[in-house]
Amino acid sequence: MNMKILYILLLILVFTSVVEPFFASSLVSYQPVTLPPKYYEYYPINVTSGQCLFFHVNTSALATIMLFNQNQFNIFEKNSSGTPIFFNVSDNVSYKVGPLSTDTYYIVVLNNVTNNTINVNTEYSLVPYNVYNVRSSLPAPIGIADYGVYNISNTLKGTITKYDEAIGYVTIYNISAFNSTPPEGVNRSGASLQLNSVLQINTNNGSYQFWLQNVIGFITSERTYYVEDNIWNFTSNVSYLTNSSVNGKGSVFPYKNEFYYAYGTNYYNYTFPLSMILYIKVEGISSEGVTISFGYNNGSGIQWYDNATINVANVKSTYLLIDDYNVTGSQLYYDLELVFAGQANGEYTYFKSMNASLGLQIILLNGTLITPENFYTFGSDTEESADNLITIFKENQSWVLIGNDNFYNIGNTSIPKFYLHPLSNKNISNASSSYSRSIIPSNTQQSSNATSNFSMLTYLLLFVLFILVALGIKRLRRR
Repeated sequence: MNMKILYILLLILVFTSVVEPFFASSLVSYQPVTLPPKYYEYYPINVTSGQCLFFHVNTSALATIMLFNQNQFNIFEKNSSGTPIFFNVSDNVSYKVGPLSTDTYYIVVLNNVTNNTINVNTEYSLVPYNVYNVRSSLPAPIGIADYGVYNISNTLKGTITKYDEAIGYVTIYNISAFNSTPPEGVNRSGASLQLNSVLQINTNNGSYQFWLQNVIGFITSERTYYVEDNIWNFTSNVSYLTNSSVNGKGSVFPYKNEFYYAYGTNYYNYTFPLSMILYIKVEGISSEGVTISFGYNNGSGIQWYDNATINVANVKSTYLLIDDYNVTGSQLYYDLELVFAGQANGEYTYFKSMNASLGLQIILLNGTLITPENFYTFGSDTEESADNLITIFKENQSWVLIGNDNFYNIGNTSIPKFYLHPLSNKNISNASSSYSRSIIPSNTQQSSNATSNFSMLTYLLLFVLFILVALGIKRLRRR
């Protein structure tokens, strides 16, 4: 038997339908150091105004632990004096301070209590997070994203938003992409628009995070598209799922040591301007799991093309979450993204042309529909990315255009102008792709053609009605 297949089967046997909880930690750990007597070690940390600093230092014996700003540290380096922000003699210290001003701060561990060499372990975190520490240049997923953090006069302010439904709007006037060496299974002219959100599930045994994706996949040279969902387990660094973990129209697919759920529609033809709406909705909750609905509207009304149930026992509460004070178990952001990127499988592609307008809305837990504010121009959770794209904000609209280096632009946007009209269904088997860490699986299920058949019947009835009206007008003119 192929060893890769055997490995996958063994993993499926090991992991049950209920994924084990993993508690997220946002701490950044330094490499352990060995510190001789009378020596000190320092750890520089760059802080943006408005951030709070938390640090934890553990030593094998008593030591002097201090926190300095830049000026205080300069004095300390010159003559081992100076007044620190924090001072303690201990072998185990946890300390939180803030909000702080923009500066470089230094955690200092001085081995001056004993005459023995000591071991030092240091870790820290900064909240709210500065998202520019993750991405600040192309290639990147480009569009609009809500990280739950506002940068007001160079001061960061974080927020936490719980919601039931994410709605992404797009009107595309032109799009063309090309990659001469795409990953396996990805079209050279492929691209994607991804609505990405994070689901939080709280149980009696802990919390889980799942990454939900509702994606339009484009073959720009053929002017065709499909819609597909992905579910990834963000509870830990490796995404573990089985077909018993998630139930829907799709299946769970393996890639390397990870697993993800996916289901895709048939391909459709499109013309410009192309307007579409994407939906991710918390549909139902029970003690044994959470059901997520994925939908789209291309002019034929909302098509809820997949309802996927994540089987987690003893659910107490669940919601979609934007939170800049915490990260998921996989150390990724709780954000909401609507971004253009490569088609799938971690691809980054070059966009030859682009003119599109984007919008995002969410429905809160109390049923209120709101439009978030202070959008960043790039995503972070997806591995696919784009080159030669920028987002600009003009007259309360967000536009994705050809260009470079517009990462530090933050703005607001309303819903784009819409041109919704039914589109024809191209007779191609449905797509099922991975938008984070996987290859495109070959054995996918076919989606229903009910939408296409309904549209054809509608066109036929409209045509007959048009003929009858035309004949009536002709008779009136004869009179």
